[in-house]
Amino acid sequence: MSDISMRQLAEILGVSVASVSVALRGRSGISEETRARILEEARKRGYDMSRLSSPPVKGLIEVIDFSYHKSGTTIDQFAYYSQLLEAIGSRLSDEGYEMSGPYNPGEASFSSRPKALGAILIGSMISDDELQRFAKSKVPFVVAGNPMTHTPVNSVSHDNVGGITAAVDHLLSYGHTRIGYIKLTGGAIGDERYRTFEQALSAKGLTPACLWDFSDRYSPSRLPELSDLAAKLGGDPYPGTAAICDEDMIAIMFMRLMRDKGFIPGKDISVIGYDDVPVAALMEPPLTTVRTFEPQLGTSAVELLLSCIANPHFQYRHVYIGTELIVRGSTGPVSGK
Repeated sequence: MSDISMRQLAEILGVSVASVSVALRGRSGISEETRARILEEARKRGYDMSRLSSPPVKGLIEVIDFSYHKSGTTIDQFAYYSQLLEAIGSRLSDEGYEMSGPYNPGEASFSSRPKALGAILIGSMISDDELQRFAKSKVPFVVAGNPMTHTPVNSVSHDNVGGITAAVDHLLSYGHTRIGYIKLTGGAIGDERYRTFEQALSAKGLTPACLWDFSDRYSPSRLPELSDLAAKLGGDPYPGTAAICDEDMIAIMFMRLMRDKGFIPGKDISVIGYDDVPVAALMEPPLTTVRTFEPQLGTSAVELLLSCIANPHFQYRHVYIGTELIVRGSTGPVSGK
């Protein structure tokens, strides 16, 4: 056996540490192709599998995915998912705990998972019923990725209000008053972002130019959303001079389709995305977007959970991680076209 670590395997393969952990532990959450690559590399380099059964210094903290598995998404499909898991695992390790999971509550083996001291629920799409069922377990937990604004539970989420407000203000500064919204994100996050968009316009005496809602058509491949967008644009002309899209990938699709219709993004129409995925900066023009910070989200979720474990009478908190508007070439002054 060699002394190679999970982190070294991840660097060799160009994947996240979280993906390596999932593959070696036999968990769901990555594609079978990625799993096979990781297991083969671990075998070739003599990774010591007995490390996986070594007891943690202080105990297990489980991560339960109430979001990504619902859409068939895997860790290796979205950078922000792997960044979140890697940050959680790294911070727990620093504090002497071991991350267990991520677990899919829809799998038959979910009920037989090892007992944990606490849990981080990846909860952007968690339902009220799911939350209530888990709360009955009496295990301390934190919901990560969902503001849980009206629910008395510990949560850590991105500042969607600040992010969308900054996007609206940016477009208003360029003279745009007919701003539409393209919605792909469902659940509480999607609703919060769109509600903030309406309120930001209303504060200036404006109303949305349109709402194109594809949140019930979400898929990792994005093909249904692309065909729906194409159908929308194949009918009446887009009614605004600018659009805010609540995910980068739908913004990239929109720019492509508008270009096909003869409109140049950043010149004839302004487009803003959300998340700042790596490909956003590589578009032509580069996409203006709201950047979120997944590592900080994961680290803060761990810190909040450990406070709960240390103090059983800890008063619940909603923690918000700041966002940043990244201005690139897809936005500009109102065009006469």
